[in-house]
Amino acid sequence: MAKQSSVVQERVDQIRQVVRRADREIKKIQKQVESRRRRLAKEVTSRRRVIEKRAQKELGRIQKQIQAQPIVQRAEALRADATERFASSVSTILGAFPLATKSEIERIDRKVSALSRKLKEIEKAQGASEAA
Repeated sequence: MAKQSSVVQERVDQIRQVVRRADREIKKIQKQVESRRRRLAKEVTSRRRVIEKRAQKELGRIQKQIQAQPIVQRAEALRADATERFASSVSTILGAFPLATKSEIERIDRKVSALSRKLKEIEKAQGASEAA
């Protein structure tokens, strides 16, 4: 019986050793995987930045080429002319109506506020004199 229990104990010890070795190997593999993941993340980020810079340069180059096209230049000139004409038309139309400017409205608002304060003071004074 003692011999049988020692054999069982040996097997248990062997299993524990195998489990410890497997645990060490798993941890080692986990570290390697994490290390590779970090390295790949850095590489991906670096490549992304390079691609973004290249794309920005290419976009700038294409924009310059497009801006250099006569039809685009003509369209820009037409847009500027239309904007100028629209602004001129709007100011002509608005000039025909007697509209107050922003500064005039602000000045009137200040006067109304001052008159409101004076009216409240007068009402308080009348209320105080009636109470007395």
